[in-house]
This record gives sequence, C-alpha cells and structure tokens, in this order.
Amino acid sequence: MIRLLITTLTFMAIAAQATARPYTVPNTEVIELRAKATGANYEILVALPPDHDRGHRSYPVVYMLDADYSFALVRNVVQHFVEREDLPPMILVAIAYPGAATDREVYKKNRTRDYTPTYAPRGGYGTEYQKVSGGGPKFRSFLANELIPLIDRRYRTKGDDRTLIGHSYGGLFATFVLMTEPALFKRYVIVSPSLWYANRVALTMEEAAARNGIRPDAHVFFGVGELESPVMSDDLAQFYRNLRARNHPRLEMSMRIFEGERHNSIFPAAVTRGLLTVFDRLGRQSEPIEPEAEGQ
Repeated sequence: MIRLLITTLTFMAIAAQATARPYTVPNTEVIELRAKATGANYEILVALPPDHDRGHRSYPVVYMLDADYSFALVRNVVQHFVEREDLPPMILVAIAYPGAATDREVYKKNRTRDYTPTYAPRGGYGTEYQKVSGGGPKFRSFLANELIPLIDRRYRTKGDDRTLIGHSYGGLFATFVLMTEPALFKRYVIVSPSLWYANRVALTMEEAAARNGIRPDAHVFFGVGELESPVMSDDLAQFYRNLRARNHPRLEMSMRIFEGERHNSIFPAAVTRGLLTVFDRLGRQSEPIEPEAEGQ
C-alpha cells in the first residue's frame, strides 16, 4: 500500500512538472487580407518549403479553397511526398474565412457567396444563404488581381505554375474557373464538384465556353465517391464526356470514381491521387527497402 502511494505521488509530481504548449505547423504563416473585389476579409494560410528562404529556387504554387479542413491535411500529404521525391517542393496557399473554423454559419455564408458562379434562389444550405449566392466572378477577380499577384511578390513562385484544389462547392468554383478563365491555373484538382447547382449551370458554362472558343490548356483531375448521391457522379461523368468530346489539344484530363467513399470522406483520397496525377508522378516508384540480413 505504501509503495503504491509513493508511486502515485511520484507520477503526480512528474505530471505537475510537465508543461503543454500548442502545436504549430512548421514553415507556415498567416496573412490577413481584405479583398477589394468581394469586400470580404480573408485569412491566407501559407506553407513554405523548408529551404524557401535559402538559395534562389522558385516553386510551383498550389491554391486551396475551404482552408479550414484542406490546409493542414494537404500540407502534410505534400510534405510526405516531397520528402520521398514523389512531388516537387511547392508553396501551398489556402483561403480561409475568419471565424469559419468554429462557426458553421460563417462557413456556409462565405462559401455560398464566393464559390457559386451565379445567383440561385434555392438550393445549397437553404434560401437564407442563397441570398448572397452568385459571387463567383468577384471571387475569381480577387484571386486573379489581388491574391495571386500578392503571393508572386511575396514569395519565390514559379511563373504561371499554379494549381487550384476545390471540393464540393469549391469544386464547382474550380470548374467555373476552368470554363471561364482556364489560364489562371495550370493544374486543377476538382473533387466532387456541386455541378447540380442552379439546374446544372456548369453544363451550360461548358457549352458557352465551346461557343466562345475557350480552349483550356491545363491538366485536370476529377474525383468523386462511389457512395455519393448518383447526381454527383452522373453530372460529373456527363460534364467530363462533354468536355472530352471537344478534343481540346492542350487539355489533359482524367476522372476517377473512388470505391467506398462518400461526399464527406472523398477529399483525402482524391486530393492525394489528384496531386500525383496533375504533377505526373503516378509512375514513380520508391526504392525497395531491403530487409536486414541476420547476423549483421
């Protein structure tokens, strides 16, 4: 009994001496920015290669929407692959909304405003949120004329070597950019895009792009989950077929339906496969790890 008491007191003493501190993702920073185009406030989350501040190397830039769930996940996925030479070092830029990480109302309102290409009175999160819908063109202007130039001035970026990642409403916005101003990004990773929005307006945008002579020059990966609503996969498959039938000579596309994935679970798998695809790294194989011989 005495020994147990002494052991307990020892553990309590050790615990009292231990201190806890917040974990900070290495090589990251936050830029607070108010956009002229949208009139909204943003928090721009940036992850830099470890050697960014040394030497003169320039890097491709990957832009992400829905930063509150995409930033840390993609940053760690990219770090894993870069360390194993399966992806090149890159700068990651994610667009966040102040307060959205802890307030779902802020999250819903801001992404409805920025990610939808046209106003629609119904759909999405409901009529109250749809009142602010249709801000996609202004948000695209913010990216093109404010955010991208800022990132290019502040960091050692590699010209127009830019990638856009979007999921759900974010995927709808990425599709909108691809159909209206495709040269803004060299690569697109589009995951479960909400192509049902506004009576499948994305299909109308694709037709309009063809009529207007817009010929995307990009590498695009589309992903959707097998267990999502059939509307998601059917609309994406139709959009993919229509776009492929245009035979754009400089458009490289691939699409994958992920077995066993739902709308809420698709992003980690699809963004991993998507980045490897658009950076043309699927064929790379790691060196085998040889087992140690006995007796060595």
